[in-house]
Amino acid sequence: MRKLVSHLKNVGFPRIVEVSENARKKIRNVLEAMECSSVVLVTGKNVYQTTANKVEKRLEDVITRTIFVSSLRMEEVRDVEFEIGFEEVDSIVGVGGGKVLDFGKVLATELNVPFISMPSTASHDGIASPIASFKEGGKPISISTDPPAAVLADITIIRNSPIRLIRAGYGDLISNVTAVKDWKLGKDVKDEEYNEVAASMALMPANLLLVEAERLDLKTPSHLELLVKGLILSGVTISLVGSSRPVSGAEHKFSHALDYLGYGEGLHGEQVAIGTIIMEYFHEKAYGVGDWELIKRSLEKIHSPTTAKELSLTKEQIIEALEYAKKIRRKRYTILEDLNPTKDDFEIALEKTGIV
Repeated sequence: MRKLVSHLKNVGFPRIVEVSENARKKIRNVLEAMECSSVVLVTGKNVYQTTANKVEKRLEDVITRTIFVSSLRMEEVRDVEFEIGFEEVDSIVGVGGGKVLDFGKVLATELNVPFISMPSTASHDGIASPIASFKEGGKPISISTDPPAAVLADITIIRNSPIRLIRAGYGDLISNVTAVKDWKLGKDVKDEEYNEVAASMALMPANLLLVEAERLDLKTPSHLELLVKGLILSGVTISLVGSSRPVSGAEHKFSHALDYLGYGEGLHGEQVAIGTIIMEYFHEKAYGVGDWELIKRSLEKIHSPTTAKELSLTKEQIIEALEYAKKIRRKRYTILEDLNPTKDDFEIALEKTGIV
């Protein structure tokens, strides 16, 4: 309980959130509201050509330098931190995808200045979360950060990003369905701390999109806007409870296992989407709660991968990853710990769901 009280004293959320067709135009107003006048712009070279250069021009009198992110390594963050260590930097603005935003969050946290998140796509819930996903030694690691002070999600910009990234964002959002079921298992079996408000925040946008499964089109502004808002809400739930529990369960363990093993060519959201189908199958089979076929149909509707072959994975690799997933993050109780499926169980699940 003492740990929970300590977290609640320090919990933070984005002070300003806007999801609209003109959100990018509000950046100066946001900086003025936060009394920021010495800005470092963090972006990627491709995004700079299409989007970030316009933001740079809009803020040319307050941007002290522009940093181009090439890789997500703490060494690079330290190098940039050293470079600007003697400058009077009072804010970081990140314009780009997951790599850029994660880099910006860590840099802002290290410098103890606010971070303004301006996503160029909607590929995962890192848009507003207090977590950055880095790779060290070729292995994924999660780094705790301060949450963004503001999020300006411009639908015009996001709509023009690669559709594969947006589909991956849908996969990451839909994974909340099984993540929350796993969280409830943790509450029921292990008497784990559980927050009904956070669970509802994580589930609501995912369920709203699932209701539209037969008509789902992420090029439609209303569907895309709901996806972006859902990913932002997912990030906020992490801040609310002090962990990724509302948005990360066995389906994320499966994705992490693929990363650790170095298998396949899937994006994070694509991997957790397939993991969600598998884990929803187990929840439905064991407890009669869930609808893995609905989840799969919604993914097929937006042309997101739903088979091993589409991610360049073999049946053997998926089973190995599922077995490996049972061995990582053991303190996070999920359907994998609850049922302890065997290799035969995994083979049946993959056949029944059509993943292999």
